[in-house]
Amino acid sequence: MAGRKKKQFTLGNAITIIGIATLMGLAIREQLQMPKDQRTWHGRLFNIPYDFRWPTIERLREAFWNRHTSNVLVPTAFGMGWTINFYPLINPSPAERIPETPTTK
Repeated sequence: MAGRKKKQFTLGNAITIIGIATLMGLAIREQLQMPKDQRTWHGRLFNIPYDFRWPTIERLREAFWNRHTSNVLVPTAFGMGWTINFYPLINPSPAERIPETPTTK
């Protein structure tokens, strides 16, 4: 049996992890600086959506199968960033019909 190659931990990986952790920390800090009754635990930070509320079936369905939008990338149901809305990929909206031009012989 062939041995598996171990993944290399690179500087790029470290920078990515530190960047994501920093953004999440800033989003949480933003919420904690608000008075307790004004905290929503969702919003945008540097135009990146975040939602730290417990996911519900409705929000998961809205993120992964939202038939009310043609956007493929939508805010995630839990965490930070975007997720894929599969509805417009599987059920694309019909393109406007282009009238056929008559051909002459």
